[in-house]
Amino acid sequence: MSKSYSPIQEYEAKQFTVDLLDNPKDFYMHNRRYAASVIMQVTYGHALPVCMLLLLEANAGDCEEIRQIYGILTRFATFRRPGAYLIDVFPELENWPFYDWLSGWKKQADEIHREDTQVFTHFWNKMKREIEEGTAPHSWGKLFVQSDYKKHGVDDLAAIYAAYIPCLRSNEVVR
Repeated sequence: MSKSYSPIQEYEAKQFTVDLLDNPKDFYMHNRRYAASVIMQVTYGHALPVCMLLLLEANAGDCEEIRQIYGILTRFATFRRPGAYLIDVFPELENWPFYDWLSGWKKQADEIHREDTQVFTHFWNKMKREIEEGTAPHSWGKLFVQSDYKKHGVDDLAAIYAAYIPCLRSNEVVR
């Protein structure tokens, strides 16, 4: 990781340690927040809040941002795993309308895309708004937006996904 982002890792490591010392039973929740917060700061410039365990069920103490991020990861792990659908084994089925009607895979894929895009767009728009206002903290996403990605033929949706892909890959380790 770049030296410019090491203060983020140091701060989050300290916060993780405090969280763990205060409430060691919630180790899993603290790990989720730590990983997501580091990546969100690097990508969008904002830490995630420290979440308090509200109920005894798993993940109940996660803040809304963490639930959204891990919701994407859950969809990724279930729907997008190789072999989850027959079309993964026989890609030529994509050209058979009867298979689309029978399996519903396209409808489910469209719904997942819509849900994921909604989450990605929320974080992206918040960052862009802060950039326009001049209040955005240093982040990879800010540098990406300021690079004028559109002049290279990258549209907004592709830029949103390009910014979020590192979040997915880095958070998968914690799952």
